[in-house]
Amino acid sequence: MIKVDKSKAIELIQIEDLNKKFKQFILDIDMQQVNKDPTGKYKKMIQQAIKKNTLEIKGQQHKYLPNIKPEHPKLNIHIKTHKQNQPIRPVINNTPAPAYKLAKHMNTKLQQLLNLPNTYNIKHIQDIAEDLRNIRIKETDRIVTLDISDLYINLPINGVLNATKHWLQMNNNEGTTITQILNVTQTILEQNYFQAIFKPTKRHSSRITYIRDNGRSIPAIC
Repeated sequence: MIKVDKSKAIELIQIEDLNKKFKQFILDIDMQQVNKDPTGKYKKMIQQAIKKNTLEIKGQQHKYLPNIKPEHPKLNIHIKTHKQNQPIRPVINNTPAPAYKLAKHMNTKLQQLLNLPNTYNIKHIQDIAEDLRNIRIKETDRIVTLDISDLYINLPINGVLNATKHWLQMNNNEGTTITQILNVTQTILEQNYFQAIFKPTKRHSSRITYIRDNGRSIPAIC
């Protein structure tokens, strides 16, 4: 039984079919199976990144932000019954990961420092209705909506870092601040891994760790 994506329903699926969908997902996002658990190494990298950041991480935050007993991010699978061939949607619980607390902290900091214009962003559906009300639409006009497939897993890490650097500079942040923020952000983005429970048969299962090392990040949904 697998949870249906965007629904409270449950889907009954054969183990063989689920395994095929899972293997296809791993191939699509270019994940590699690893034998050695990288959690310990990632924990040390986070500790070092926090220690080097003296401007945006201060006082007791140096003790609070490292995840003391980190574990693998856990992969949960939902089924997209509304899509052709019913692919899986990965839901990654990143709360036990080494970078989780630091990532939340940096997310808050970046929102304060970047001051993004958010020209094309909306918070509520009412915003679209209000904008459309002020537009004169001709009979020949057409509204087109675009759905970007797998946006976040295709964002290059270097591109994210360059964009972050650009907006930090645009908002007159100092060079040392920019360097420290980019170093921490890169450390977080490069920790792309999760553990999945693979069931080759009904009676047997194994825990497998996968890592992504192709310069692109994967989203963590908590």
